[in-house]
Amino acid sequence: MAISLKAKLSAGFVAVTVSGILIAGALVDRNVGKTTLSGFEDRLAYETTMLGQMTANALFGEIDPADTSLKESVRTLGAAVHTELAVIAKDGTVVADSELDDAKSLGSQVDAPEVSAARANGKGTAIRDGRMFVAASIVRDGGILGFARSSVSMNEVTAQLTAVRMRMATGSLFALVFAVVLGLVFSSALVRPIRALSSGARRVGAGDFDHVITVSTSDEIGELARAFNEMTVSLRTTIAQLDGRNRDMRLVLDNVDQGLLTIDREGVMSAERSAVVSKWFGPPNDGERFYECLRRVNPNAADSFEVQWEELLEGFLPRALLLHQLPKRLTQGEKSYDLSYIPITESGDRLVKLLIVISDVTSRLAAERAEAEQREVATMFERIMRDKFGVIEFLMDAETLVRESTADVRPPLAETRRKIHTLKGNAGMYGMTTFATLCHDIETRMSESDGDVAPGDRTALNEAWTRTADRLSRFLVDETPGVNIDDAEYAYVLRSLLEGTPRTDVIRMVREWRLERASDRLARFAGQARDLAKRLNKGDIEVDVDGSGLRLPREEWSNFWSAFTHVVRNAVDHGLESPDERKKAGKDGPGRITLSASRAGRSVQIELSDNGRGIDWARLAARARAANLPASDHNDLVSALFADGISTKDSVSDVSGRGVGLAAAKQACERLGGYVAVESRTNVGTTFRFHMPIPDRGQSLRPPESFRPGPITVATAE
Repeated sequence: MAISLKAKLSAGFVAVTVSGILIAGALVDRNVGKTTLSGFEDRLAYETTMLGQMTANALFGEIDPADTSLKESVRTLGAAVHTELAVIAKDGTVVADSELDDAKSLGSQVDAPEVSAARANGKGTAIRDGRMFVAASIVRDGGILGFARSSVSMNEVTAQLTAVRMRMATGSLFALVFAVVLGLVFSSALVRPIRALSSGARRVGAGDFDHVITVSTSDEIGELARAFNEMTVSLRTTIAQLDGRNRDMRLVLDNVDQGLLTIDREGVMSAERSAVVSKWFGPPNDGERFYECLRRVNPNAADSFEVQWEELLEGFLPRALLLHQLPKRLTQGEKSYDLSYIPITESGDRLVKLLIVISDVTSRLAAERAEAEQREVATMFERIMRDKFGVIEFLMDAETLVRESTADVRPPLAETRRKIHTLKGNAGMYGMTTFATLCHDIETRMSESDGDVAPGDRTALNEAWTRTADRLSRFLVDETPGVNIDDAEYAYVLRSLLEGTPRTDVIRMVREWRLERASDRLARFAGQARDLAKRLNKGDIEVDVDGSGLRLPREEWSNFWSAFTHVVRNAVDHGLESPDERKKAGKDGPGRITLSASRAGRSVQIELSDNGRGIDWARLAARARAANLPASDHNDLVSALFADGISTKDSVSDVSGRGVGLAAAKQACERLGGYVAVESRTNVGTTFRFHMPIPDRGQSLRPPESFRPGPITVATAE
């Protein structure tokens, strides 16, 4: 409940008066107590002195403890002065008391404090047993004859003190009543003009700037009223100017093509903002926070903004870092918006507001995508000129992967992730950066949601691939691979015919010309590895290729070659060091990768070796244990290396880090009935060997007892 100023002033006046009365009363009461006690003490001292002189005149020597002649005279004097009087011998015997017939019943008073003080100093005072005592030595001719003593009950002292206090309280009450009346009179006179000022302020606050307060006094309140009137005149002028500026600002905000708005520390958007903000995101509600508005467009961006804004207000981390972590890009349907942030601070660098600038970058991004796609088409055209069959096979593999990843009925989630990862890796190897980036973003969203490809991503992937395939199909007139032989193969067949080689062997060699040369395939991987190394700042690496004249079925092996891309990319990204790192590790020369294909009996071995840093077995063991996988020996660690979701990298990039690529390569190898083995030495390098049977492709091939990796020291993660 509000309390009026009049009541406050009156209460204050009364409070001051009461405080003064209480303080004065306490001081006076203290002095009255002392004065009352002192008065009684002086009275008793006078009566004691009078008793002593009377007794001294009646004695010829020291008081005899057995003398009873003083009883009547002491009794008479005590009755006259209304005080208990006593005469005490030097040994403490009371020989006469004005109140008692048998004074000796009091016992010896030699140790009474007032008597002891009188013996030592001639006079002594004490308050004990509810009475005040004053004793004095009876002296004649320099000798002590005895002691005279007077006493009074403390009740009598208290009664007199209470009477004085009652008179003081009555006077204080009258003073308080007078103070209340006086406070009401003065407060009423003071509040009256203040009420007029308050009423005028309310009218001005309601917009009545023409209201004038009547000035009736010349004191400070009158000066305040005149100043108030002058203020209203100034306000009328200022508000007219502000209205003009606001009209101009509103005109700008209604026509600017950027979203401009500010938010306060609570995240609430200001009323003044660009008209396009409401056009793009819908009209905000009164008092709506910015991240609540964002939530209608992009819930993930809204959650991120809310978390980062709270940390920004706490101020524990650098402001520039937190501003950088705020959402920078919003996507709404086909529209894309960029967000930038400008802090508004006050003295002490305290953040008070944040200016948010929103720009529609849909057209710019479309132009950038078109330009990037044109560059990619040019890159692919160059590749077609160099390796037409390789591009055709890439397109066929990618078409299959896109179709299987976006079909209504898709393979299990782990396999879908491998297909998307393989699609990304192959697109990146062939320079299709835009398409590879789209696959990387889809992978990221799948990882964050721990779910399948979202319907919107399936549509985007299909549309992007359709555009890419349509552009490239113009350059591919004949998509059917023909027979491709080199001079050495041609010469070998001629020599075989001239030397009488059995006809069936010659026919077999000619038929194999329809198969793909492994050296051609490995040469493509070599070029891709060199390009990737330059992009990852690994320098100009050396790649050795040895196909051993081996030819392999193109269609049966297409899935394996597609997945083998991940092994090549991992070797460049995980295995090889940068030139500076190799120098620090004491390694001479550039990074080197060896790609080879060979045939031993009825099996084929595809091998990739690098001279890089080697597999970090300790980190792999820790990651395996964290995923509840066994990690007790080398076989366990190799299994973990090819498990979905296990990677020794700390961060995910567009090249590697998701722990999917090697799993895809192992799966493709096993579908051909093969197996994979790994050999790795710290700071020496890593070798992957993929063994697959031929020609009985349906038969499973077990690792031969003759092949075992060399000694490997596996550090156990603590």
